[in-house]
Amino acid sequence: MDADRARGVFLGLACGDALGRPVEFASASNIVAEHGRLDEMVGHGTWNQPAGTITDDTEQALCIAHSLVDQQTFDPADIAEQFVAWYDSGPFDIGRMTMRSLSRLKHGDAWDEAGQQVWAQSPEGQNAGNGSVMRCPPLALPYMEDRAQLVTVS
Repeated sequence: MDADRARGVFLGLACGDALGRPVEFASASNIVAEHGRLDEMVGHGTWNQPAGTITDDTEQALCIAHSLVDQQTFDPADIAEQFVAWYDSGPFDIGRMTMRSLSRLKHGDAWDEAGQQVWAQSPEGQNAGNGSVMRCPPLALPYMEDRAQLVTVS
């Protein structure tokens, strides 16, 4: 894998996340009214954090990346452990479904059951966000030449 490409993937993910973090959950019209075109890092806003602060999505992508490097393969049980350790660190931002899933993991649910249970208990329309997509980039790096495996691990 090309190290420059990997750096670019993570820098792009983190920069996009940090750029959008101050306006997370805001409507397009509210963003325009407050910032015009938001094309630089700003502070505060949603979560009241300094400019350049990443959210749970980038932090969880980094957990996946650490696991991939440590295990040299996709190991969902290890990723679940990485997520729980991150959860225990007290992040300022964590999605509701993710919080509930990680709480279930922490209290003994298997990695392949915790999220399914939370998904099934969530009302339609409140169970889909962009966080899962933001956690895919670290998987694309080691599996870019094996599309079938990329689909499976994603």
